[in-house]
Amino acid sequence: MKAMVAVSAVVALGLVTGCGVGDGGAAGEPRRASPSRADRGEGKEALDAVTMLGPDRLRRVELGAHEVPGFQIERAGEGAAGAGRPRTDSEPCRPLADALGSQLRPAPAATVVRTFAKTGEDMDFEGLMGMIRVSAYEGDGAADTLRALRAAATACADGFRMRTGEGEPQEFEAVRTLSPPSLGDEAVAFRLENVAERAPSLITAVRSGNMLAMFFATSLSDPDGVEIPPELVRAQVEKLRGMAEEASAQASAAPGEDDDEDEDPSG
Repeated sequence: MKAMVAVSAVVALGLVTGCGVGDGGAAGEPRRASPSRADRGEGKEALDAVTMLGPDRLRRVELGAHEVPGFQIERAGEGAAGAGRPRTDSEPCRPLADALGSQLRPAPAATVVRTFAKTGEDMDFEGLMGMIRVSAYEGDGAADTLRALRAAATACADGFRMRTGEGEPQEFEAVRTLSPPSLGDEAVAFRLENVAERAPSLITAVRSGNMLAMFFATSLSDPDGVEIPPELVRAQVEKLRGMAEEASAQASAAPGEDDDEDEDPSG
């Protein structure tokens, strides 16, 4: 299935993230990994530098077309989730509505988007289609985004109404918090039950330092069993970790600002 087909379906269904991937905590409990170097303040300058990468440099962490066996992965524009910003009358639910659109709050420093669809003879993911959005943030933008999503999922467990950026009405009858993957520095996962469509909208978000990978998926043919493929999540988060470690190593190797000041001018 071509990515453009996936994009069209994603937009039409108002795709959101969700679905547990891998080993996580109990549903409803945010999963946090043991403190990373970023959490302890180590390599902070390196991770801050990562957030300032433009889209061209950020594309180094994109998954290749056939990098994950069994999936067709293709590049898409930042507007793949639709034009404009979704709107909702329920302020507590706004972070979830924002996640479904292409204009995120807080705005990331850079974003790259890929679409994915299942290929081959394996029918476990028949009809699966989705999107991967990787964003780099300044400061605490990535952590703030996850914090807002957690709060919105709790406040809007009984569902909410919204309009897409194009003005199309959408209604979710429930927001379920799922067990997130044990990856990155922290992660969340949700399943939004669509009133008009049988297919749910799934969202999983994983933070690695100041970078945030968000995964969206739906399935027209298997709405009850659909999940975000764990191999896709692991592959993407691993690339983020590799970039963060590379940036940290480069920062550690660079001379410190105070090196010259500490030198004895007399030799």
